[in-house]
Amino acid sequence: MTSVDTTTDRGVTVEELFTTPLDQLLAQLNAEIDDADITAPTFYGAVVARPGHPILLLMAPGRPAFERDTIARKLLADAIGLNLSPLPAPFETLVLSDFTDKANRAAARP
Repeated sequence: MTSVDTTTDRGVTVEELFTTPLDQLLAQLNAEIDDADITAPTFYGAVVARPGHPILLLMAPGRPAFERDTIARKLLADAIGLNLSPLPAPFETLVLSDFTDKANRAAARP
């Protein structure tokens, strides 16, 4: 049987990710939420995690509170490397860790 690591080096477990009040979780992980300028119906949020900087969650404005909370927690998990199951279709998470021009071109979508 394969063991799955459910704790990050920041000490957050999957259970804590989903049971800790979001404001407390943001403070614990040095993260902040801001509204994105993207209003496309298929955009739910994005995360920017750079060493030495707070984690920045850019969230789609106008989404229901439960949806916003759930997406924020998934993005935080991605940012800290916490292993979660993928979200169901049509949701997709793309993690960029290389911010060079070459990587940006490779990640561009048609």
